Amino acid sequence: MSKRECASKIVNLLKTLPQENLKHYTVFKDVQLQRFQDESVVDAISEKDLKLQYASLRDLVNDKYKNYYPLGDKMLKPKSNPAYYERLMADIRGEKRETLASALKMVYTGK
Repeated sequence: MSKRECASKIVNLLKTLPQENLKHYTVFKDVQLQRFQDESVVDAISEKDLKLQYASLRDLVNDKYKNYYPLGDKMLKPKSNPAYYERLMADIRGEKRETLASALKMVYTGK
């Protein structure tokens, strides 16, 4: 596989990544797309490194490590605060917003 083929495969994989829910200063997907669409940057990277980056990105897109190391209920629902991760993920997805009163209650009581 040549450098150009590898770079085009990487760009195609990057385009399959979903949009990020959280707003950041920079977005991984956009930065990497700019990087691999620039011919001078691709020419500066060795073919071996491009193949490694393609393999790593493929594993990232396919959730290899998420499936390889599944999280159990002991990790996702700790005894001290069982609703923590559910509330955190709901907030990231924007499903439900806390009111000021419920946020203050959470800060003071931890529940």
